[in-house]
Amino acid sequence: MTKPLLDRNLYDHPEHFDDEIRAYKSSTRYSPTPIESLLYELAGHRCTICQAPWLEIHHIEELGVGGKTEYENLIVLCPNCHARVHAQGIPSKEELKHYKIKQEIAYELPVLSRLTESEREFVRELASKLPEDRVVFSRRVHREVAAPNQDQAIETIKKEVGYFHLQESAIVAVDLENAVTLSDEEKVSVSLRVRLTGKGMKWLRYLIETNRVPLP
Repeated sequence: MTKPLLDRNLYDHPEHFDDEIRAYKSSTRYSPTPIESLLYELAGHRCTICQAPWLEIHHIEELGVGGKTEYENLIVLCPNCHARVHAQGIPSKEELKHYKIKQEIAYELPVLSRLTESEREFVRELASKLPEDRVVFSRRVHREVAAPNQDQAIETIKKEVGYFHLQESAIVAVDLENAVTLSDEEKVSVSLRVRLTGKGMKWLRYLIETNRVPLP
C-alpha cells in the first residue's frame, strides 16, 4: 500500500492538514502531474471563479459520491472558492461544468472524435516514442498539385493531408519546407513538415497518462 504524502492524523484540525498540502504544492519540491499541468494551463494559472493565483484541483462530482479523478470531472479553484463550493454548493455543479466548457473553448482543445485518420495515426505514432524523441520528431509530406500559384497549392495540400483539427487547435504546426513551380507540367511541388507544438506536447502527455491512447 502506498504511504500517503502526509498523515492527516498528525494534525489537530483538517485546515492545518490542508495548509501543509498547500505549502508543499507551493514548494520547488512539488512537480504537477500531467493532468494538473493541463488544468492549470486551461485556467490560465488562475482560479476559474475569482482569478486568484492560488490553485487547487476540485472534483465537480465529489469523490465521496463516486466522482473520478479524470479531466472531465476536475476544475481549478482557489482555496476560498474551493471551500465555498464544498460548504455552500456555490457555484453549483452545473455552473462549474459551464465554466469548464468556456475554458475549453478559449483554450481550443481538440475534440478526439473529430480527428481525421491521419491525425489519429500521427498521435498514435508519437505516443509510441520516448518523450525526448517526440520533441524532435516530424513527419514530412511531399505532394504535387495543379494550381495557379504556390500559395493556393500550399493551402490545397494542407487540406489534403488532413491535419486541420490539430492545426486549428495549435497542437501541431505544419511548416512549409519548399515549394517549386514545375513549368513543364503546370504543377507546384510542395514539401511540408508536421510537428508537435509545445501545447501539443502537454496535450499528448495528458492523453497518455490518462490512458486515452491508442485512439479508437
